[in-house]
Amino acid sequence: MKEQDKREIRQIFNEGFEQLILPHFDNIYKRFDDIDKKFEKNEEDHIDLGNSIGRIEQKLDAEITWRDDASKRLKKVEVKLGFVKQT
Repeated sequence: MKEQDKREIRQIFNEGFEQLILPHFDNIYKRFDDIDKKFEKNEEDHIDLGNSIGRIEQKLDAEITWRDDASKRLKKVEVKLGFVKQT
């Protein structure tokens, strides 16, 4: 096989590769990019959900603390008004 024949075969192979194979790789890369974007969005949603749950827990803790202290405050008011005797 002559050198010219080898070049022509390489050129035909390269053209076929560029026209037939590379577009499939491009599609695969685009799909991976789409999947990555979806994962990133899901992670952001998960983080947002975690932050929301954290805020709800903080508010609930504050409410529980306030209610626990409310019985002490109510007792002080009842003592001042004379409804109950101080112990």
